[in-house]
Amino acid sequence: MKKIEIEKPAEFLKLIEENKNLYLYNDHPSDGIDLFTDEQIEMYGWHGTTFDEITYRIIAEFIEDNCEGTFTFNDHPMGFNAYAVLDDIESARVEIKEFIVNKIKSLDLIDLDDDQKEALEFFGISN
Repeated sequence: MKKIEIEKPAEFLKLIEENKNLYLYNDHPSDGIDLFTDEQIEMYGWHGTTFDEITYRIIAEFIEDNCEGTFTFNDHPMGFNAYAVLDDIESARVEIKEFIVNKIKSLDLIDLDDDQKEALEFFGISN
């Protein structure tokens, strides 16, 4: 993912507003990453995070390292702000789902709660 730093917070906030219909997530100082704007990827995140080893932050780091797009950020003393825009949402969906499925399969899948069992079903993982 291409990284672009915007040094002035006011310029960054203007870009967030201009790109709010394009970005997959907004990483902001108060809540970090709390949702993905693509409904399908949000469902992957929602179900994946029923396991403690999977968080929105881990998924976002995977996206930044493995998916094509642009990561725009402002690293200001008052807090880090960023957003990511993907070039190809369809291929990113496949890659993100595969990442989460592989992460879940690597876990010790014993004593699962109801949400975790639902996540396994959602991802088509047999236990």
